[in-house]
Amino acid sequence: MSIPKQPRQIMINLMYLVLTALLALNVSAEILHAFHVVNSGLDVSSSAQSEKNDQSFAAFDEQYKNDPVRTGPYLEKAKKAKSMADGLYNHLEDLKKQIIEASGGLNDRETHDKLDLTKGTVAQLMKQGELENDRDLESTTNIMINKGEGPKLKDQINKLRSDFLSLVDDPGAKSQLQTQIPLKAEDPTEKIDGVLKDWSAMNFEMVPTIAAVTLLNKYQNDVRNSEGLIVDYLLRQVNAKTVVVDRIQAKVIAPTSYVMAGQSYKADIFVAAYSSTVNPKIYIGPLNNPASLKDADGNFKELTENPVVGGREIPVSNGMGKYEVGAGGEGLQHYSGAVEVMGPDGKPRYYPFEAEYQTAKGAAVISSDNLNIIYAGIPNPFSVSVPGFPADKVNATVSAGSFTKKTSGKFEALMDASQIGKKVNINVGVSVEGGARQIGSQEFIVKRIPDPQAQIAGYIEGDVPVNVLKTAPGITAALKDFYFQGVQFNVTSFEVVYIPKRQDAKIETNSGARFTGKVADFISNIKPGDQIIFRKIRAVGPDKQPRTLNSIPFQIK
Repeated sequence: MSIPKQPRQIMINLMYLVLTALLALNVSAEILHAFHVVNSGLDVSSSAQSEKNDQSFAAFDEQYKNDPVRTGPYLEKAKKAKSMADGLYNHLEDLKKQIIEASGGLNDRETHDKLDLTKGTVAQLMKQGELENDRDLESTTNIMINKGEGPKLKDQINKLRSDFLSLVDDPGAKSQLQTQIPLKAEDPTEKIDGVLKDWSAMNFEMVPTIAAVTLLNKYQNDVRNSEGLIVDYLLRQVNAKTVVVDRIQAKVIAPTSYVMAGQSYKADIFVAAYSSTVNPKIYIGPLNNPASLKDADGNFKELTENPVVGGREIPVSNGMGKYEVGAGGEGLQHYSGAVEVMGPDGKPRYYPFEAEYQTAKGAAVISSDNLNIIYAGIPNPFSVSVPGFPADKVNATVSAGSFTKKTSGKFEALMDASQIGKKVNINVGVSVEGGARQIGSQEFIVKRIPDPQAQIAGYIEGDVPVNVLKTAPGITAALKDFYFQGVQFNVTSFEVVYIPKRQDAKIETNSGARFTGKVADFISNIKPGDQIIFRKIRAVGPDKQPRTLNSIPFQIK
């Protein structure tokens, strides 16, 4: 079931984003005060969510008393979710205290004495005291960036998100919860002032103490909200076969809110926790004065009269309505309606709903995992996606060479040497009802793998100790600062000019990379003061194209 965000939570999130942006302009007293206000709001929101979660566990306990066999497995998962949430929540609390302590601590508002940060939570202590230095920029940077707590926190946040989702067995429910769970930490995708920062730097580098505390508080809020979503989902599974008529709310679930022009928008409209053996009636149409149908929190109220004006009834099966409408023009599309359910007194009850979806022209997104080029002779990894379509529905081809799908959304391009210097097109399509649809194309250039550097025991020229050369097995060819790892080049032949001290030069050729024959004799007899030059070094890489590499001149010492 879809769980809409509360307007208060949406407002707090938007306020935090606006305040963070304002920091880039000026850390004024007004901005710092605004962060204090948002932080207090987050404290209230977190407390309310914690109480809601406690109520869910109380309902779990009641269900367990009535039916321990059916409830037990779900209750154990819920307890696991709470335990994991408590772990990260407490770690975030500890980070807040570390930053506050480093910036000067909290002072009692009346006595001005330092408050002991071990005597309560930050939320409790900040009601009694105030920050010594709420605009300090160094403490947060030192702890979260210099000491590496930021990257660690990012990993912990994303791991908890993954662990939460692992508690959900149903693929459809898991996919839905992936979009609902607010807890996540992602690197920015756009540059700021020409610099692409990671998540830690974006959130904690040179930000005031109160901003860091507010952000960590926001993530504590996300932890509790995410925990609540998982616990509520598990609780609903216990009640999945129980008819609930005292408090019913209409739910709308669509496979996607992104629809390409020309496709159909589809949605499932059903009554949560309602028996599949009793079908409700579902009406689609405009609501009569929608604002008057909502309570103080903005949620639709239960009604005794149908609020839909001039609507139409849609088909219902197994308690679930099937809504389908053609997506015409681009932009945000709205629709509304009501679900009619027969109450315990035999009289109908109506539960209004509103929903929206976005229609847009299809746009392909193609990104090379290693720059905007393709290297010949080696597999080039690509990530290909199309907004609004799952990865398993996306396909891609290339105008030359091969483009192989490895997993959902992941491909490998392979070009031979004949394509070097040429341009190729990667074409992207999606699987839709009725066949396939071409979305877009992007051009890439095929390049040759750079020449490797010839070296002996890590040396490329200059003075070399005699023992180093004598123990070296041969010449190696290594790529320096290349984007792909593990690309191998094999030395096929080279020529040696050996100049013993006060003697004439001797020249020999060697096949392969290892020192053999006369060349091996040169190496075994070499002495300090001698000179030796390895030249005409030939090597072959994955593209099978012979390369002539750099010469290696040594003065033996």
